[in-house]
Amino acid sequence: MIRFALPLAFVLLAGCARSEEANLLPADTNGSTRVAEQVRPERADEEPALGAWRDTIQDTQRALEFGPQGAPPLFSLACDVRRGLLLQRHGIQPAGDLPVMMVSVGSETRRLAVTGGDGPIPMLRASLSPSDELATHLSRAAEPITIRIGDSPPLILPPSQSIGTYIGQCASGGLPTSGSDAAGNSTAPSNAAAPANITAAGD
Repeated sequence: MIRFALPLAFVLLAGCARSEEANLLPADTNGSTRVAEQVRPERADEEPALGAWRDTIQDTQRALEFGPQGAPPLFSLACDVRRGLLLQRHGIQPAGDLPVMMVSVGSETRRLAVTGGDGPIPMLRASLSPSDELATHLSRAAEPITIRIGDSPPLILPPSQSIGTYIGQCASGGLPTSGSDAAGNSTAPSNAAAPANITAAGD
């Protein structure tokens, strides 16, 4: 009888030991999953747009535009007759109450009123006076330039020396003007890109 009882006792003791080890494990394994989700890096949704800065002609005057090669521009800079700067976001259809254009350069962020452009390509346009500090920040930008309009995805533009060159020529009167009025009264760009001075993105 004792010989049969001893093996049974060992089996019961082993079962109790396994039960105690199981109780030492965390009861809720979902907690570790939640922690892993919290430390998981967020997906970057603000990557620089594909394309390059290049010289172009808008309304018979030089402008600077950004976009993929051989495609309509996504953004452009133009100079008005008062040597002010026009910031033009292409491909955004104006409808109803116009939103504002938010321009971020490093730690500097500005909200600018916009007008709709006429022409086959939809466009929203903001203007800066020649003495506006934002124009200086744009000309000296060493970090990406972010353009936000309403709920549309942000447009991240790479910095380029050509931006400072163009803004400087506009402010000094070194660019020919078309004779059109300031922002809101000039026509939509012709998008006929000039072959010279094509600058790669990020230079």
